[in-house]
Amino acid sequence: MKSEVAQTQGWASTLDAVVVYAQGALCTRVARGTVPADGRVRVTGLPRSMDPGSLRARVAGESGVRVTEVRVEVDAEPAGAEDTDALRREMERLRDAHAAVQARRDRQANLIGEIAALRPVPPAREPGDPPRPTPADAWLRLAEFVDERLRAHQLRLTGLEEELRQAEPELAVATDRWTRASTDVPSEHIATSVVAVLTLDGATTDTAPVELELEYGVPGAVWVPAYRLLHRQGEDGGTLVLRASVAQRTGEDWAGVRLALATADLRRRTDLPRLRSLRVGRRQPAPAPSGWREPPAGLTDLFSGYDAAGPRPVPTPPRAAPVPPPPPMPPGYGVAPAALPE
Repeated sequence: MKSEVAQTQGWASTLDAVVVYAQGALCTRVARGTVPADGRVRVTGLPRSMDPGSLRARVAGESGVRVTEVRVEVDAEPAGAEDTDALRREMERLRDAHAAVQARRDRQANLIGEIAALRPVPPAREPGDPPRPTPADAWLRLAEFVDERLRAHQLRLTGLEEELRQAEPELAVATDRWTRASTDVPSEHIATSVVAVLTLDGATTDTAPVELELEYGVPGAVWVPAYRLLHRQGEDGGTLVLRASVAQRTGEDWAGVRLALATADLRRRTDLPRLRSLRVGRRQPAPAPSGWREPPAGLTDLFSGYDAAGPRPVPTPPRAAPVPPPPPMPPGYGVAPAALPE
């Protein structure tokens, strides 16, 4: 975030005009500058009491430059941020230096290990060859080479270890100072500023400096009219003087600013009314709403997947279980009685 803010060009703004409504005010700020290559500009000086949703911006004049995006950002930083940033930069510099010395020391130690691992290897003997003595001068020359290289690299390793021992306490002190400085500022001592981030389009390298007009609403402003009628005895006319008492707590200085007054409400809705048709003739009652509305789009394709699957298979009824035979009847049960004589 800090790198992006550092690359964005900042323009200072001045309050140009204020229109005070029955409740609230509409302020206009002006900022001038040259459009950068990326077209991104940060306009500073906006009050913290502004309504972020009311911010509007435009380019004055016929320069061909237009505003394509505008948004509000709030920057916050603790008091004494310059000292804290300086300590942080010093700590990061010492940390990088310590890491570089440590990397050189490790490479030097690895190089010493590789040189110390050098060993003479006698030539391979073929089967049947008589034994041959290894020349001693080759062994001695290799030993002298290894000793000479190890002596030079060991001296350099000693210097790097001494440099590393000196860098460690400096890094520890710088880290401790930055840690103490970054935590000793209480949270209530935080400076906040409101800026407007704009993206401008249409600027070229030959474009002259442009002028931006930013318009935003602020609460906490009100004006009250006061009337004074002057009339002299014996005269037919008089003088009516209208005065306005303006009070504001917006956090801005309105001294030397063009001031206008309005009796309208700044927060009143300004959307256009819906006009109904007029019928000439006898008055008729308004038709009752039918309740019908257009079906939603894609309704015909709602069951396309179901139709594509085809008819569902008819399930086979389960086979009935066999009925067990009735139990045997007892003797004499179910025999018709003999006919009785009349």
